[in-house]
Amino acid sequence: MKVPMKKTFIAIILFVIFIGQMYAQDKVKEAETAIKNKDYPTAMRIAQEFLDIDSGYTALRILLIVESKNVASKELFEKIGDAYAKQKVVENALLNYEKVEVMDSLNKNIKFKIAELLYKEQRYTDAVNKYLQIVSIDSADTAALYKTANIFYLAGKADKSNYANSAIYFEKYFTIVKNNYDAYFKAAKTNIEIRYYQKAYDYAHLAAEKDETNKDVVKIIAVASAWLGKYDESLSYYGKIEDSTLTKSDIKDLVNAGTNCRAAKKDSLALIYFNKVLSIDSTYKDVFWSIATINYSLGDYDTAIQFFDKFLAEKPNYELAIRFKAFAYWQKKDYDKTRENMLEAIALNDTIAESYFFLAQSYKAVDSLGRSAEVMEKMISICEKKPAQYEKQLLDAYGFLGTTSFEKKNYGASIPYFVKALSYNSNNLNFTFMLANAYNMTKDTENAKKYFYKVLNLASDRSMEYENAYKNLRAMGELPPKPPRK
Repeated sequence: MKVPMKKTFIAIILFVIFIGQMYAQDKVKEAETAIKNKDYPTAMRIAQEFLDIDSGYTALRILLIVESKNVASKELFEKIGDAYAKQKVVENALLNYEKVEVMDSLNKNIKFKIAELLYKEQRYTDAVNKYLQIVSIDSADTAALYKTANIFYLAGKADKSNYANSAIYFEKYFTIVKNNYDAYFKAAKTNIEIRYYQKAYDYAHLAAEKDETNKDVVKIIAVASAWLGKYDESLSYYGKIEDSTLTKSDIKDLVNAGTNCRAAKKDSLALIYFNKVLSIDSTYKDVFWSIATINYSLGDYDTAIQFFDKFLAEKPNYELAIRFKAFAYWQKKDYDKTRENMLEAIALNDTIAESYFFLAQSYKAVDSLGRSAEVMEKMISICEKKPAQYEKQLLDAYGFLGTTSFEKKNYGASIPYFVKALSYNSNNLNFTFMLANAYNMTKDTENAKKYFYKVLNLASDRSMEYENAYKNLRAMGELPPKPPRK
């Protein structure tokens, strides 16, 4: 009759266990005999055999009997510590390891065992101090250097000040060990946290040599390269990260990158960073102003207006936003919206000369010349208080009023405005030309001649202004030089 395979296997296992137990009993008896004969080295050797097969309890029984015989040696205490450690009686293990330390303060092996136990017990401060003791004994001990750096790295998650120490010990580690990609990544992470961006960038690239698709490594390169001004590379690496995987913790880095891009006058790149912020959180209001003003500078006035509105929803009385929104409408030739927003801006701050200038222009664009002139007079009253500061604005304002009167054929009224405008820029051809014609139309021949001759000096000899001035001077009986012909 055949014996089932399962029963055979169980029988074999039971037999092996029985043999093992018999062997263990024999070894224990051998150890006990050695102890009776005061052959403690043999007893400790047998205990070590039990430790080697993870029989810590049996080993400990033998070792404690040896200790009870007033034996005190480094070897004994270390083995007792090992036995307690295998049984997870940590405090007793540490107590015996420390006895060895007292006997041999430079014993690195014992310090490692203590440090490992402390680490497993999450007593990180005590563990790192022990690893530091090893480093003080042997500054080239790579295991201790790595463990020290790694503990500081892990501790950095709770207290970021630990990242600085982690960076220091990874740096020492790398003077001896190369091609540890896990260490490269952790070093990159610690350096990005302490804002040592060049080191973070360098170590992240080394880590990427092993796995260039690692999203954490890719992100470090993206962030570090942005801080280093390598914006194209930064955006290239951000492009490898799905926007959906970015989190709110990434917003600060993206905002900083966008802000630095703006400072470097790279607005189109800055816009990409800010739009990534909105892909994470579409309500993140701190970028609305930047997106609005960048789009305005890039000529996308519709988007600029959209984000000025978003910004104003949070800060409805922010005059500058309202004013720039009016400028955007002006660029779109929506003069009614320009006027509406500029009036709102002036109601909040009636001391901005530029606001009056564009308000006047918006009135002029819809043929409300009278209202336009009134607004420009208001602008002049502001600018005249600080003429040196507002020379260009005063030139534009007086020229605008002169031109408005001239176009209405009110030539006499236009003259003082043009004279005033030219006091701020005597070489303005357009205003000089109109002033000469205004004098001519009011029969002030001497002043007309004076300004027509000035036109000849300012205008190119083939220009309409030169031809007109020449003809008018000839009509007055003057013989100015004939403009040369090409």
